[in-house]
Amino acid sequence: MGLMNTIRKNPIILLISIGLAMAGFILMDMMTSGGPASANQFTLGKVNGQRIDWQVFSNTENRLYGNSGADVYQRKQQLWNYFVEKILVDEMAEDLGLGVGKEELVDLEFGTNLSPIIQRNFSDPNTRQVDRQQLNSLRQAIEADQLPPDLKVFWAEQEKEIVKDRIQSKIVAMISKGMYIPAWQAELMNQDRSSRSEVAYVRIPFDVVSDNEVSITDQDLTDYLKAHPAKFRQDEETRTVKYISYEVRPTSEDSVAIRNGLAELVPDFQNTENDTLFIDNNYGFMDGAYYQDDFFTSPEADTLFSMPTGSVYGPFVENNQYLVVKILDRMIVPDSVRARHILIQAKDATALAQAQATIDSLKGLVEAGTVSFDTLALQYGQDATRTKGGDLGFAAQGQMVKPFNDLIFYNAKPGEYQTVTTQFGVHLVQVTDRKFIENNVGLRMGILSEAIIPSETTQKRAYQKALEAVSQYRDVASMEQAATESSDLTVQSSAPFRANDFSLGTLGQGSSARDIIRWAFKEKSIGNISPEIYSFEDEQAGYTSRYLVVGLGSIRPAGKGTIETAREELEMLVKNQAKGKFLADKIGGNTNLSALSATYGVPVDTAKTMSFANSFLTGIGSEPKLIGTVVTLAVGTTSAPIIGNNGVYVAQVISRPEENQPANVALIRQSAKMQKSNSLSYQFVESLRKEAKIEDNRSNFY
Repeated sequence: MGLMNTIRKNPIILLISIGLAMAGFILMDMMTSGGPASANQFTLGKVNGQRIDWQVFSNTENRLYGNSGADVYQRKQQLWNYFVEKILVDEMAEDLGLGVGKEELVDLEFGTNLSPIIQRNFSDPNTRQVDRQQLNSLRQAIEADQLPPDLKVFWAEQEKEIVKDRIQSKIVAMISKGMYIPAWQAELMNQDRSSRSEVAYVRIPFDVVSDNEVSITDQDLTDYLKAHPAKFRQDEETRTVKYISYEVRPTSEDSVAIRNGLAELVPDFQNTENDTLFIDNNYGFMDGAYYQDDFFTSPEADTLFSMPTGSVYGPFVENNQYLVVKILDRMIVPDSVRARHILIQAKDATALAQAQATIDSLKGLVEAGTVSFDTLALQYGQDATRTKGGDLGFAAQGQMVKPFNDLIFYNAKPGEYQTVTTQFGVHLVQVTDRKFIENNVGLRMGILSEAIIPSETTQKRAYQKALEAVSQYRDVASMEQAATESSDLTVQSSAPFRANDFSLGTLGQGSSARDIIRWAFKEKSIGNISPEIYSFEDEQAGYTSRYLVVGLGSIRPAGKGTIETAREELEMLVKNQAKGKFLADKIGGNTNLSALSATYGVPVDTAKTMSFANSFLTGIGSEPKLIGTVVTLAVGTTSAPIIGNNGVYVAQVISRPEENQPANVALIRQSAKMQKSNSLSYQFVESLRKEAKIEDNRSNFY
């Protein structure tokens, strides 16, 4: 009975069970529908020769993430990383003789040293505290062998994850213990951090020079490639696509139709005797809050707030939707409210009912004057205010969670006692003071709304254009030629992507992005057009927002970069360097910052703490050449033009504070070791990945 109560109290466990049952049916269907028969055809990948089976991977995904709200491709990526890392960590653990004993595992699952996996899976989302009662119930069921079969499967998978995490943390701890920072390195680190310069500078972007003012040759590209080989080497093959996007936007006819449909409701909205029912029946919005004029961004707010109670106004446009607003009530809203409360926490329906009964009893006691509020707060309160008589101090509008905020600002009168339920539990509340400074008017409103979205006719029209384009364009070249002849068409290029990526830069992520990537890696010839039209959804409004016609743009193999595979990136970088030299020569010795600012229309910026310890400039990026030049300049000196990564710089050192305190070598060592240790877990796994032989076949499956 205790376990069944646990399951009833925790719907996540019930959902896991349902998800597993569904997964079984899906897997059975896969096995009987003519799928691949051989083991190799079910091999998702191999790590150092160890096979990752697709069926095992799929089952594990359903057991661990079957009811997760996370993006399906993100969770598949997380699970793939888990499988790869587990194999690598297990191999190293075997070499080192590391493991997790039974007593240690029990402590990680139920004891005082809970695993991060348990903390993640069994924490209350509101309090972020582990639900010990639930854990204890599960432990009793496990020890009595009364755990339902589906939960047994889930727990077994979770134990594997716990063991892997624990062994990995042991290995990382061993590595961390062996880290050593010599005194000379600590002193050098201190010097880099403490030697800071306040600098005024101008940045002249490369694009002030037009492309036809500089010229580059293939020899320039070859020279740059030889000088920066690591920049163009890559571990995995990447590809790009070129595409035309047919955007689906609402027409004026769509907008008028939506407006007219909402306008037809205005007379009935004005005359209805039951505002709540009318608003509910028409999918509107109404709550107990009194909203001020900053609730609206459109100028219509001025008209609304001057109208009498009972008035209906609209339709008008607000944030890409039409609104019709009825003024239900108005009041002067206090600027801040002081209140006190007694909170009884509640994590589930049973506890909530008990908390409400307790709060009702306490309310009766204070209203009768039997016991003081302060005494009850100290005895029954379950938050930090209990020792202060429940006093919350003054709160500004919106500072509290919405149900509590709405009660104290709009409904509760000073001195009276009210109860309210929030995500934290049930509160007994008394407003003790209110401040009126601005005397702002608030309106309680009923709102009907309709998003301004394209009609089905408009969406079909955009799809038809994309369909005509697919049949018309033979290859990317013809698509680009059409774009030069029409101002309505633009051919865009994606950022490089890998075979198992699920995101396409500005196009976003999801099934359509994944479908494009899978097609691109199956396609053999650069320039070919996909026969499929890819659609992308506006997730908020729920309609197709664009259709894409896609062609394969480029293929860049893994390994050393060449001019052929990296030409586009090379040309951009080499051209920028040529523009930088052109600008530097043009500036010459005329390095007055104000004059350069006026000539090129760029601001004179200031960086107060330039140092070797940080070569990253806010809003610009990494500029090591600029930093390296600045630290060598004397105070008051202006640099010659510096060709950086993001433009040409001229800098002047304004001041350089002296560091009078000697280096605390021990403290620097400790700080540096802590910083390294924080990233050690990730770096350790990445180093194992680089040394491993990994065969990745995921793109054949999803």
